[in-house]
Amino acid sequence: MTVSPLTIIRRMSTNEALRNAKQELRAAVAKRLATLDVESVREQSRAVVNLLTNLPEYQQAQRVSIYLSMPMGEIDTDSIVRDAFEQGKQVFIPFTHKATSAPMQGEDPKPSVMDMVSLGSLEDYQGLKRNSWGIPTPTRKSLETRKNCIDEVKNGKAGLDLIVMPGVAFDSECRRLGHGKGYYDYFLRRYSEEAGGKMPFTVGVALKDQLLDPPASVPVGDKDWSLDMILVGNSQVVRR
Repeated sequence: MTVSPLTIIRRMSTNEALRNAKQELRAAVAKRLATLDVESVREQSRAVVNLLTNLPEYQQAQRVSIYLSMPMGEIDTDSIVRDAFEQGKQVFIPFTHKATSAPMQGEDPKPSVMDMVSLGSLEDYQGLKRNSWGIPTPTRKSLETRKNCIDEVKNGKAGLDLIVMPGVAFDSECRRLGHGKGYYDYFLRRYSEEAGGKMPFTVGVALKDQLLDPPASVPVGDKDWSLDMILVGNSQVVRR
């Protein structure tokens, strides 16, 4: 099918407007978060952990993916990781690396992609070193002994049951704005393709300053994934 030059120009204009709207929202939320103190983040994190660990979807999940949090500006997931191990769950965490394979059909080339790799134990988690963002991160060498959840799905093994996801902003329709790299959206598209559309339950966790008040909404495009649920630091639960 031939696409006309006018159609291409319109698409470029729409994509640019979407990028600009997302960047403006990221900047606005960053200003809000800059005023938060450490104790507020701790209190909100405790509230979210309590909500999550009491969810039937979490309690029933055996294989969970949990992002490892930055020191500030988002819900602290340390207690979630520890609870998951205490409950005997298999824990997977994000690992970002240079793309080594061709992009999916219809996707632009990706300089880097995110996979979910296994943590062997609580001691394994505690031994991770922090990267330049302050996020505990496995070494590339350790990947030789870690499971990759997409590889396991490709080989017909069990996938993930639940994913705990970060974000910059969220809205009342369970839309999510990330940091702009598209890591989670691309991961979910890859996972969906390999799993035949069978997806984990997705839970966003948010500080109260990251949830937009209606009618404000997160600007999204056709490659942005909505979540199944958002848990907020003021003990609010948002379901899609």
